[in-house]
Amino acid sequence: MTQDLVKSAARAMEILELFAVERRRLNSAFLATRLGYPKSSLSVLLKSLVAQGYLATGGDDQDYFPTMKLARLGEWVPAALLGSQALIPLLERLRDETSETVTLTIASDFQMRVVHTLVGTHPIAFQVEDGVSFPMVGSAIGSMYLATQTEAAVKARLAAWAKLHPDKLGMLPEVETAIAHARTDGAIAVYDSVVPDAGAIAVPIRRHSDGEVMVVALAGLNHRIRAREEKLIGVMHSIFDRLPEL
Repeated sequence: MTQDLVKSAARAMEILELFAVERRRLNSAFLATRLGYPKSSLSVLLKSLVAQGYLATGGDDQDYFPTMKLARLGEWVPAALLGSQALIPLLERLRDETSETVTLTIASDFQMRVVHTLVGTHPIAFQVEDGVSFPMVGSAIGSMYLATQTEAAVKARLAAWAKLHPDKLGMLPEVETAIAHARTDGAIAVYDSVVPDAGAIAVPIRRHSDGEVMVVALAGLNHRIRAREEKLIGVMHSIFDRLPEL
């Protein structure tokens, strides 16, 4: 019984996530084909989501679409997670002025987790989804985050990381150099560190409410980022150096 409930809950979330991807009305035939669920169990799940008010249905072809009740569930998340709704327009401005993909990340153990993404408008743009993680050690966003910490905190963090990754000790001198430069410059640019032929520029921002450091990054093809590196850093500083109260 418990396993069946867990499976049903997971499938219900997958249905809702598919709407987030498709962003249109979907019928039961499309959902069954795309998700590979048995039609009988899919029908039960859809009826349950409709009964709870999370999906609406209508028409002869049984189209489904999320309701505002579902939207309201997450209305509070951006402000709570980002510190303020005021930050989202600034991220949008950065994406619009540069056409590159913009990410906002927070530290999570030895990872930097993406909490908000705006995909760039170039035909070939860096693709990343909310919730994915990048390594704290060796990435532009990770080095930028570590550069905001005290030297003692960074030393302890790298020592703990080294115990978990003894086979990667050789990269530490380069990482330490990147952190030092980021601390001095207030920005960092890294190429081919996480994704081949991709470059990223990162700058830190700090929430005044709790002092937590977040990192804003631009990412795109190497040649686009390299050619405009100095200009892009200038744009990022002009937008985020004078933040409203977060």
